[in-house]
Amino acid sequence: MVENQLDNTQEIISVSEINKRAKSILEENFPFVWIQGEVSNFFSAASGHWYFSLKDETSEIRCAMFTNKNHHITFEPKDGDHLVLNGTLSIFEGRGQYQIIVEHIELAGEGALLKAFEELKKKLQLEGLFDDSVKRQLPAYPKNIAVVTSPDGAVIQDIINVLDRRSPFLDLTVVPTLVQGEKAAPLICDALNKVGKLKKVDVVILARGGGSIEDLWAFNNEEVARAIVNCPTPIISAVGHETDFTISDFVSDLRAPTPSIAAEIISQPYSELIETLEGYQNYISRSVISQIDLQRTQITNLIKRIRHPGDKLREISQKLDYVETALIQNINQEISFKKNGLNLKDLSLQQNSPQNKIKEAKVYLQNASKDLLKALKLEIERKSTVLAEIVATLQAVSPLSVLSRGYSIISTEPDGKILSSSNQVEIGQTISAILSKGSIKAEIKSKDENEK
Repeated sequence: MVENQLDNTQEIISVSEINKRAKSILEENFPFVWIQGEVSNFFSAASGHWYFSLKDETSEIRCAMFTNKNHHITFEPKDGDHLVLNGTLSIFEGRGQYQIIVEHIELAGEGALLKAFEELKKKLQLEGLFDDSVKRQLPAYPKNIAVVTSPDGAVIQDIINVLDRRSPFLDLTVVPTLVQGEKAAPLICDALNKVGKLKKVDVVILARGGGSIEDLWAFNNEEVARAIVNCPTPIISAVGHETDFTISDFVSDLRAPTPSIAAEIISQPYSELIETLEGYQNYISRSVISQIDLQRTQITNLIKRIRHPGDKLREISQKLDYVETALIQNINQEISFKKNGLNLKDLSLQQNSPQNKIKEAKVYLQNASKDLLKALKLEIERKSTVLAEIVATLQAVSPLSVLSRGYSIISTEPDGKILSSSNQVEIGQTISAILSKGSIKAEIKSKDENEK
């Protein structure tokens, strides 16, 4: 008996980890898949998420479509529906359940056609057939129109009615073809080739009424798309209703939501031209009426300017009155001006007469005499002040001022020599002393020869 023993180097992982790794492998290798099958066990949760199984004869797989994706879907699947869906493969880790996270669902028949539509659209777009740079400009005022459509349908009648109403002078050529069924695509190509060989056609309308995607499938054909691109005449695609889109719409030079609107687009420049011409007509009419009114007004003004001779004479008489009045005013002004000048000269003579000059000189001398006396008085007062200051100074330094304070001046007799030291006299010698008031004589009795 062989026993499987655990190796210490062997990695041990959890259930969650194995589910996580399996989920990563699935999502990396199957990022986006298309699957077709029958719906079973459909369930719509309270959260809005959809859960169901997709099965075929031998197998089934769980599917989950979340609210943020399924709210775009216009129908709710039911058990037994055959669907085509796309999404990513994944694992619900909580249960280890293998499932598809659904991105988009379609009913099986329609889904196949839509898939083929998208693939052809992508192919032609990569070739640049949808680019605006390859689109041809429609002529401003087309005259010859070709319509590629069924001659028995209501579409051609709608186009004829619109053009008759809006642009009845246009030439219309109908190129008949089938517009539905397996044989329609090659017949549409043949019709477009015929149109390309017509020399007088300015614009082509490729038209068909509304229908299902199957009904319109001939206009999603690659050969039809290339025939449209290769046609030398500009083409307007008017296939289906306003919400229908076909490959023909993308490769044509212009898309119209409906055949009737295509006819309106072609006739629109003429409608605008008619409106423009009517506008010019109204403008010219208004201009003519305005000119007539202007001329009438000018004539009326000229008539008013034609005056009676009496009116002219009265006007001349009135002007003479104005001239006379102005002349009298000028004469009076001149007299007044001369009178004022004379008065000014008289005043000037009076001001410059000798009597006035003498009066002015007398006044000047009187004022000068007063100023001189005033200045002399001020000078005497200033000198008196200076003299008083000098006297005070002399009195302060005068010997008499010293004598008044009890000092005396002593001199020898009879020579009058002023004594300043006891060495200058002898005992018994006569001296005199001058005092503040009077003088005295004395005899020296003693002396002190110590000098300080």
